[in-house]
Amino acid sequence: MTGTRKYPLFHPQFWPAWLGLGLLWLIIHLPESSQLAIGRNLGRLLYLCGGKLKKITLTNLRLCFPGQTPEERLMLARRNFSALGIGLIEAARAFWLPSEKLLASCTLHGFEHIPPAFAKGKGILLVSPHFTCLEIVGRLLALQHNFSVMFRPHKKPVLAFIHERFRNRHYPESIPSHRIRRLIEALKNNRAVWYAYDIDGGKKNSVFAPFFGIEAASLTSVSRLAHMSGAAVVPVHFYRQDKGFRYDVFLGPSLTHFPSDSLIKDATRLNALMEKAIRQKPEQYIWQYQRFKTRPNGQPRLYSQTAGPANDGIY
Repeated sequence: MTGTRKYPLFHPQFWPAWLGLGLLWLIIHLPESSQLAIGRNLGRLLYLCGGKLKKITLTNLRLCFPGQTPEERLMLARRNFSALGIGLIEAARAFWLPSEKLLASCTLHGFEHIPPAFAKGKGILLVSPHFTCLEIVGRLLALQHNFSVMFRPHKKPVLAFIHERFRNRHYPESIPSHRIRRLIEALKNNRAVWYAYDIDGGKKNSVFAPFFGIEAASLTSVSRLAHMSGAAVVPVHFYRQDKGFRYDVFLGPSLTHFPSDSLIKDATRLNALMEKAIRQKPEQYIWQYQRFKTRPNGQPRLYSQTAGPANDGIY
């Protein structure tokens, strides 16, 4: 188990979390149409309840889509929360559904880029944004291909326990985000490692580079890891199809001349790839995260005092 906890997992303070997980387990055994409807309504309920997630989302949309009217951004936010609610159902499907019920749910595009990347013999960094269907897409890809995942341990004990069981069951190796030596070792063994890149790592681990036209604290880790290991860097993005639990995953060619001699140039390049993928399906991106929390010296905060945790899962 990752980390420590004050009380055992079945302590009464964790009963609401177990109840919620039990309800999700029941939901994923309903017909798919019912699951989708429940997911959308969960998202709508989260939106109507307001709170910090809604404030963060609307702030992000205002910053990233200044050309849209307030009404257009509100409509996008509602669609985004519906996608987020479906994402909760998808995470439960990833955790608990047997493999035979998930096969044929995913169409992989661009797999021809993977053999040349492996031919270098120094591993692959699969670099992706955080979309709402991240958990289920990871599970679906793991059914067909072996790869390791980077993750940030969840702060809530029950969810940390569930995530740990999920990762150990479905991935050949899961690497905590602070275990860089294990990551380097995996790359040296010519493994592919999924690394969700688009997070605010703070000033210590980042440089400022444009993301949707805003200076954003952008991780330098991909550049540093590629420099240390010689790994190929392959961009990945993925979307839920418009109908049902079906997904498209797109693999791009390995980045050439990467890393460069500039961490800022590398971060700008990676951010541009993330932004391009997000703009194709902005309603499916996880906007409930303070991506622009860390600011350059002298710049004002962009969020009110509503600090929320980063999305937990695959990192």
